[in-house]
Amino acid sequence: VDGNMIREPGVFYLHVEQQIDVRILAEEAQRRANRFVHLELSTQMHAETPVLLVDDGQAVWRVPIHLTLPTFGDVGFVGYLHVQPTTGEIDSSPQLLDELTTHAENLALRFTPETTYTI
Repeated sequence: VDGNMIREPGVFYLHVEQQIDVRILAEEAQRRANRFVHLELSTQMHAETPVLLVDDGQAVWRVPIHLTLPTFGDVGFVGYLHVQPTTGEIDSSPQLLDELTTHAENLALRFTPETTYTI
């Protein structure tokens, strides 16, 4: 449930019943996402703990990806990878990979000291 959809405080009841075939557990989804970002994007990115997300009848492991910089450690979230819970396949669309890379580059710029030149 998107938090923006709840506009007033109160009690809400949500009942969802759906059969989901999970053959890839959260730890394996995280390992696969880690391996993927290290090989395809950057060894300075890493996967965090996934959440099983069900959207429009389809389930995916939603794996947060963070950027790590050598002198700062984990500097923050750059996006998500989606891992199929039945096959372990990763959504690797060019648009998604570009978004992760762009967010990582923008985040890294916040930690890069500005160089001052004097002539």
